[in-house]
Amino acid sequence: MKTETKGSRSTEMEIEEKVRPRWIEVNLDAVGRNTRRVKEMIGDGVKLLAVVKGDAYGLGMVPVAHTVISQGADLLGVTNPDEGVILRNKGIDAPIFIFRPLLPGEEELVVNYQLISSISSLQQAERLSDKARIYGVKVPVHLKVETGLGRTGFLPSSIKEHADRLFSLPGLEWEGIYTHFASAAGDPQFTRQQFRLFQSVVEGLKKRGIQFPLCHVCNSAAALLYPEMRLDLVRIGTLLYGENPPGVKDDLGLESTWSFWSRVIHLQKLEKGMMVGYGRTHRVSRDTTMAVIPVGYRDGFGVDVTPRPAGLIDLTKVVAKIVLGYLGFPVGKYYVEINGTPAPVLGRVGMELTCIDVGKIPGIEVGTPVRLMARRTVIRESIPKSYCQQEKAGSSDTQPV
Repeated sequence: MKTETKGSRSTEMEIEEKVRPRWIEVNLDAVGRNTRRVKEMIGDGVKLLAVVKGDAYGLGMVPVAHTVISQGADLLGVTNPDEGVILRNKGIDAPIFIFRPLLPGEEELVVNYQLISSISSLQQAERLSDKARIYGVKVPVHLKVETGLGRTGFLPSSIKEHADRLFSLPGLEWEGIYTHFASAAGDPQFTRQQFRLFQSVVEGLKKRGIQFPLCHVCNSAAALLYPEMRLDLVRIGTLLYGENPPGVKDDLGLESTWSFWSRVIHLQKLEKGMMVGYGRTHRVSRDTTMAVIPVGYRDGFGVDVTPRPAGLIDLTKVVAKIVLGYLGFPVGKYYVEINGTPAPVLGRVGMELTCIDVGKIPGIEVGTPVRLMARRTVIRESIPKSYCQQEKAGSSDTQPV
């Protein structure tokens, strides 16, 4: 029988790290410093709701939540009650806000775990009120106003129609009111139109004696571009993770918070003219060395979100890219980084294996680390993460998870 000791478990963990085929390194210190920079930007009079939905944009919801709360975040934002339950069970007692409407039956989770619900319909409010009344508690809620995103929330006209019933429901504490911008960075005129509509709703309710401690409209892009719209609270995700929203620049000095890694598992000599990969889409133009890494589109590598073309010019670019690829001139080819040098992917990215050209990079051997480029939000949640946090008192090491 094998006897485990603390020392043996530590050794096994070190061995596992050395042979780990793919992993994500997360710098929690950088997340914390980015949080402090955002707090400085918005000022003392504005609360910070740190968005940790989607497993904290792929970085791990629980450790990131602990970090942002320790650095001044006032609330946490998640998509569904289950995420809130996970955070509560991990010892997080900060206010947790649920973005999406509740399904019938989820009200009990909201009540039992003291979560904050977004209210987008009278029926949802009535169900939550009934559950709060049964438990004899007050549940904090925020009214969602639909001003142009076209997704969830009360239309301004329906708020007027249902106001008497809505705001007389027992057990609900109307803590906030908010809306969601459709294109804060891309369409300033429409964003201001949404803001004016939202303000008119707030003012209309105020005249009826209904006021909210927290009014909020800003995501990361809007918080940067429209300081006058920060109001009582801002909802920040992208900035905390070290990235600017598309098309938006800032001078916050944000730090990168993560990197995605794999290792070389096989080296193969290729001769000029050989074909590589499924579909025989790539012909080798010279003698070279190919490295195989154990990662693919199942892990989120090589997966791109392709939006609908915004216009004729955009459509022309998409078509041109497809045609050039078919003719053997790939545009937007995927790359990885080995020993600080870019290396192109050869052929198609496979489900769990990818081939790369390392013929011009010296010192490559089986086990050499490879840095990958991928979207955080499409990387598999099951990929192991290593957390580095030195600023936290009593901790100065990398903690694999």
